[in-house]
Amino acid sequence: MLTNYLKIAWRNLVKNRSYALINVTGLALGIGSAMLIFALVRYHYRIDRHHQKYDRIYRITTTFFSPAGEFHTPGVPYVFGKTLRNDHPEIENVAMIDQEEEPTVVIPMAKGPDKKFKETDGIGAFVEPTYFRIFDYEWVAGGPADLTQPNTAVLSAKSAQKYFGTTTNVIGKTVKLDGRLNLRIVGIFSDYQDNTDFPYSIMPSWASLKEYRGSDDNGFDDTNSSTQCYVTLNERFTQADWDRQMLAFVRKNKPTGVKDTRFPMQPLSAIHFSTDHGGVSKGLILSLFIIGVFLIITASINFVNLATAQALTRSREVGVRKVMGSTRPQLFWQFMGETALITLVATAIAIGLFQIGQDLIQENLSGAFKFTFYFTPSVIGWLVLLVVGVIALSGIYPALVLAGFRPVMALTGKITSQQVGGFSVRRGLVITQFAISQILIIGLIVVTSQLTFVQTKDLGFRKNAILTIQLPSVPVQDVTKLSTFRNLATSVPDVEKFSYSMSGAPQSGWTSSTGLKYDNRPKNEDFSIQRKYIDANYLDLYGLKVVAGRNLYPADTSRETLVNEMFVRKLGLSNPNQVLGKLLHVDGKKLEIIGVVKDFNQEVLKTAISPLFLTTRANRYYAANVQLHSGNFQRAISQLEKFYNQVYPDSYFTHQFVDVQIERSYRQEQTMSKLINFFAGIAMLIGCLGLYGLVLFMATQKTKEIGVRKVLGASVGSIVWLFGKEFAQLIVIAFVVAAPVAWWIMNKWLQGFEYKIDFGSGIFAIAILATVLVAAITVSFQSIKAALMNPVKSLRSE
Repeated sequence: MLTNYLKIAWRNLVKNRSYALINVTGLALGIGSAMLIFALVRYHYRIDRHHQKYDRIYRITTTFFSPAGEFHTPGVPYVFGKTLRNDHPEIENVAMIDQEEEPTVVIPMAKGPDKKFKETDGIGAFVEPTYFRIFDYEWVAGGPADLTQPNTAVLSAKSAQKYFGTTTNVIGKTVKLDGRLNLRIVGIFSDYQDNTDFPYSIMPSWASLKEYRGSDDNGFDDTNSSTQCYVTLNERFTQADWDRQMLAFVRKNKPTGVKDTRFPMQPLSAIHFSTDHGGVSKGLILSLFIIGVFLIITASINFVNLATAQALTRSREVGVRKVMGSTRPQLFWQFMGETALITLVATAIAIGLFQIGQDLIQENLSGAFKFTFYFTPSVIGWLVLLVVGVIALSGIYPALVLAGFRPVMALTGKITSQQVGGFSVRRGLVITQFAISQILIIGLIVVTSQLTFVQTKDLGFRKNAILTIQLPSVPVQDVTKLSTFRNLATSVPDVEKFSYSMSGAPQSGWTSSTGLKYDNRPKNEDFSIQRKYIDANYLDLYGLKVVAGRNLYPADTSRETLVNEMFVRKLGLSNPNQVLGKLLHVDGKKLEIIGVVKDFNQEVLKTAISPLFLTTRANRYYAANVQLHSGNFQRAISQLEKFYNQVYPDSYFTHQFVDVQIERSYRQEQTMSKLINFFAGIAMLIGCLGLYGLVLFMATQKTKEIGVRKVLGASVGSIVWLFGKEFAQLIVIAFVVAAPVAWWIMNKWLQGFEYKIDFGSGIFAIAILATVLVAAITVSFQSIKAALMNPVKSLRSE
């Protein structure tokens, strides 16, 4: 029986090649895209689940409260871990880490120059040995036991291979972190085999951090987002216990922070999705999952529409089978078997498309949206579930319709299109398909428009042809070397202006905030203020404007300060001149306010402009800002690199153009845009395939009607409109359904930006015009072909 079903199914596919090709292609695209989306979703939900203590691992974070709102950071004070162990010895494990972004590793060479490696895509971390009791690692050689000692480190196998060309005989060798901290290698751990938020390539001992950073022991008054604390809990001490005792811990160790400071625990399962701490938005991942479901529904709609449309041509086959004794269940399973065969063929093609798509996405996506995909038992199980779901969605309704034909009516050719889901069902399905496509198109337009807006908006400073060069990450900069490099850099003919600053461009992505007291007011202000250390050339280089007072005088220490207009408004003052000559009390210093700078965006446009002060402090400059003459940038960069290596031979020359840096700060949004573009295109393609199939079927059914119309004088245009008018109506209905849904979704997304586009009627107009244009192109080809057919041929059999 099964063999017979398969033979009949194959013969029908061969007989109706066009419909089979459309169905297979549509399902393959839908299933392949769903597999890609599943791979992305799976990546995010499986982050770090390979750790045995996954359900008992927590990160302790910091939350500051103020009248202006809450500020969240994943960091804790440097002394937090030691204090927590002393106050709560019942906690199973406590481990402090300090992350190092893009570390520079120098390999001392006996002969020739030292080898230097800049881990631009990597991250390191100073760790306490207890870190390896919390997180699971496999060791190729050595281990973490000696990490109790200063000047020791462990490496990943990949890093050991890169630095030394081998993973054996590496124990005992020396590397220099940032060219100044000597580290003896005591262990090599296996490369990460699964998804992780802790992809550290080098892990020096926590005992080495003091030499690397200088004195960081400022009690509980200094919090850095890179300094973090992880714990494992058990029944002796739970998260609920910490929540009850946290206030007492704050009262004992930071009495001044009882009102405004808390240290909430965050489970490992929540870290990856913690947007307050730079994590990935769960809403984005859910949106991708919904898009995947939409694509499967769209592909299944194609199948249902074409299958029910074709039912008329198979009515006599059903009638004969019923007369010969076939039962309704037998016919149902025969047609379900045909659906299964088409779906399996489509799945085989989809797996091939997935492999191609996976490579393309890996090349074009970055950051949080990268993924890994292995055909593990769970993945295979999901794929089987997906295939069964597609077969059910696509096959059940057409199979019920075909199996339900009455044999007398089927054999006499009296089955009408209304009896096979003609008007109501097919139109409803096409409307659903168009609505999904229009939602995705509107999303595509909104995301693209918003990205264009944030990348072209006037940020209040100059950003073109400006290069930032990262200076060595040392506790205190050598002022003599700063002067030497400035003199060498300004001697380069292509260099127009030069300046030093703490964090590079005005919008660098790095911020530092502190409390303040204004002039003679009796107590601190109820808002914090951001700080930037700059030299006297900074404003001129970036085109920042002074609206009151004057610029800073050249100095190596902090004596006077500039503030921005937002600071003046926060004080409740209307005239910038009112703050000139007043004192700003910050970080234990009194700085005279000598000027007010016009507001500029210090952070990405998701965030409002914050109060800010700018002052000089040469030993805290970590970036050189270089404005270049337009022309041969590469020549200038080569000369700057040569001079940099002369002044800082143990450091690594890294540079970045400011406009590129700002563009990269919207990497997650750019990735989302690429994904929506890609999957919206797939959805439109699947919809067009189904539309083309329906028009092809309509042309076949209306062959004689078209012939009669032409004989009676109908024009080509009127015949083409015969096909187009019904789909035009469906597009309009679909738009009425899609528009409010798309508006609600994208309006929620735009709320994440402080500065955003106007979500007006123009976007909806573009979306419906795009849909109409694509549908018109799809419908017109086959309808024009039918309209141009010789009526003699179509009427010959009459």
